[in-house]
Amino acid sequence: MKILHIIRNPNDATLLEIAKAQSREHEVAILLLHDAVYAKPDLTTYACSEDAEARGVTGHKCVDYGRIVRMLFEYDKVVSW
Repeated sequence: MKILHIIRNPNDATLLEIAKAQSREHEVAILLLHDAVYAKPDLTTYACSEDAEARGVTGHKCVDYGRIVRMLFEYDKVVSW
């Protein structure tokens, strides 16, 4: 199963632990929005390009809004935190 976790809060380590645990059995990716672009998860990670640019954050694979919409349909399960 492909699972996409959409994260907006960089201060909640619990959700990253959940995503890591799921990655042992499933294909898991993280999409960082808003201030979550500051996080550095050890999983496949994407960041909203506009949020990363606005905050001066580099190092993530950035995606635009069109790609984010397509990702919502590419994954079997989408979890928004």
